[in-house]
Amino acid sequence: MVPMLHLKLAAAIALICSIALPASADRLFAKPSNAPVNIYADQMSYNIKTGISEYIGNVRVTQEKIELTGDKVVANTNESSLKTIKVTGAPAIYRQQAEDGSFINAKSEVMEYLADENMLVLTINARLEQAGHVVESQRIVYDTVKEVVIAGDKQPGKRVNITITPDNVKKTD
Repeated sequence: MVPMLHLKLAAAIALICSIALPASADRLFAKPSNAPVNIYADQMSYNIKTGISEYIGNVRVTQEKIELTGDKVVANTNESSLKTIKVTGAPAIYRQQAEDGSFINAKSEVMEYLADENMLVLTINARLEQAGHVVESQRIVYDTVKEVVIAGDKQPGKRVNITITPDNVKKTD
């Protein structure tokens, strides 16, 4: 059962890789990969009946040029499909090297992928950065099908900060 879980987490990682700013979405998408997913944690538990697996303590998930770290990762599956994956941390961090060598970085205290809705939700001190462009908010939602990023919410006083770096300004990682 654990190898199947690795495949489900690989699918989740590939979907998390879909984080993108609309202007450069075409070169950010992770290609489906058969590469192994490596999960490192202080503890792991998997409930076969419920399909919930939990990784706790210094969790690090890697696949090729993708790295996801957090304090805790919980994956919820049913039969053969992934339902949700939730990463929490102080902060949870996502990092992917794009084909051009640049890095896509995201961090928040909570990252959750909702498979049925094709949504990646970053909440609490969320930050998404790629090629010098930055989106910061308490909530960032990415629709992986429509390729749409929505930041902020309708509550007064909660602002979105967006920084767009001109192409002629190089940013180093």
